[in-house]
This record gives sequence, structure tokens and C-alpha cells, in this order.
Amino acid sequence: MDGTRLVAPIMARVNSDTEREAVAHLAPAPNEDVLVIGFGPGIGLRVLAGVITTGHIAGIDPSQVMHESARRRNRAACERGLIELRHGRADALPWPDRSFDSVIANNNIQMWEPFKVSVAEVARVLRPGGRFVSFTHEWAIHRSTGMTTDDWTGQATAVFRDCGLAETRSWRADARSGPSVAFTARRAAL
Repeated sequence: MDGTRLVAPIMARVNSDTEREAVAHLAPAPNEDVLVIGFGPGIGLRVLAGVITTGHIAGIDPSQVMHESARRRNRAACERGLIELRHGRADALPWPDRSFDSVIANNNIQMWEPFKVSVAEVARVLRPGGRFVSFTHEWAIHRSTGMTTDDWTGQATAVFRDCGLAETRSWRADARSGPSVAFTARRAAL
């Protein structure tokens, strides 16, 4: 097994609590259409599949290894069309405008490049009133950006607002796997 294949089981263990916390905070209705950016090994997809029954779950991730892991973990939901997985990144989402009721991104928002383009893409695919939820480990923010959590959330808040995502909010969350930051926003209703 090469090094990249070892990452999926580690991510599943480290990120599982923040994935569950993000879905619980989102509390989607059974008929919602939800996009998961950076779905990793598919833990959050699986949690969503236990809630979404008549809606649709889409996911995007650039890693072939994560696609394989997520597809294995969510085989039945993928086969019946509840979950759709695509290769790609946050800065070029391959869905039409206003496709989703909500977007979740866990432990990857701090790596979005270019950040403002990625946030604009999230705003584009969200329906009016649509929600964005992200939970990210503080260590991941520090490691990826070199910034303090407060500085990073301040800059992220400004970018989200510039892109039309209002009602931004952030708070310290305490995941079992360590301190994390929750970040939420909502697309303005028409």
C-alpha cells in the first residue's frame, strides 16, 4: 500500500467527529440537495445519506484515492443515485447556478485556492437562503495558512460577505479529535 492509500483511513478516524458535527449543525431536511466539498473518505457523505431520503447528495474531491474510499463506504447510496461523486476543486464547481440548498466543507476550506474564487463558486451554486457549514481543526488552519484562527476567520468572513454570503458566524468547537472552528454563512434570499 502506497502512502496516499494510508491517508484515507487516517482521515476517516481524525475527521469523523467534525463530519458528524457539521451534519448535525446543518440539520438538513430529507428532501434537501446538499453539496460536500472535499468529501475525503466519505464519512460525511454516509452521515448525510442517513438523513437525506428524497433529495440529492453531490460531492467533489480532487483525489482518486478519496473517491475510491468514499465510493466503497457509500456503495449502496451511490448505486441508487442518492450520492453523486465528481472529481474537482472548490474553485470550479461543475454544477449549474442555484443547484444546492446547502454546502458542507470539512477540514479543507483553509486549503481552497484561490480562496475568493472558491467562495464565489459556493455562492453561485447555493440557492437563495442556502446555507454553508464548515468545521475545521485549528491545527489544520495553522498548518495550511500560518495564521491564527482569529485572523483566518476574520479574513474568511470578509471574503464570504464580499461574495454575497451573509449571516456569517464562527465559533470555537471542541471536537473529540481536538479544538476546531465552526464557520457558517447563508446566501442572501431574493
